Amino acid sequence: MLSAIKRFFDDEMGADKQAVDAEQRLRLATCALLLEAAGADSHVAPEERSSVIAAVRRQFGMNGDDVERLLELAEEELRASNDLYQFTRLIKDHFSRNEKLSVIEALWRVVWSDGVLEAHEDAMMHKVGSLLGVDHDELMALKIRARGSAPDAG
Repeated sequence: MLSAIKRFFDDEMGADKQAVDAEQRLRLATCALLLEAAGADSHVAPEERSSVIAAVRRQFGMNGDDVERLLELAEEELRASNDLYQFTRLIKDHFSRNEKLSVIEALWRVVWSDGVLEAHEDAMMHKVGSLLGVDHDELMALKIRARGSAPDAG
């Protein structure tokens, strides 16, 4: 598993090894949270999967096969993990406040992408927001903004 992650980023980045390792872990952590948000209601709707792909493209400037490979690696990491702490800890420790807020907004967009906010999704978002150190007011403002871009938002 780790060799697959290393190979992916070695092939794609070709930069300083430590910088690549840190960047790859942050991308993987962010992608894992996006996938967890998509499946928080025990079903990944096609709109949610599309929203995850769009978020990865937007956050990291990735396209095509690179996005799919990152998603596969993140899915493997999620299956191997017991909770979200390992992912949120990386983001909390290494992302700026604005980057954290960007991740939270992307997560809200994913959970709203099917037009329905389930209780499990809302609970997960509050948990992730807390783990990332995002204030409740900011969390709610991002929720409202993401809701405004949801498919059935009027």
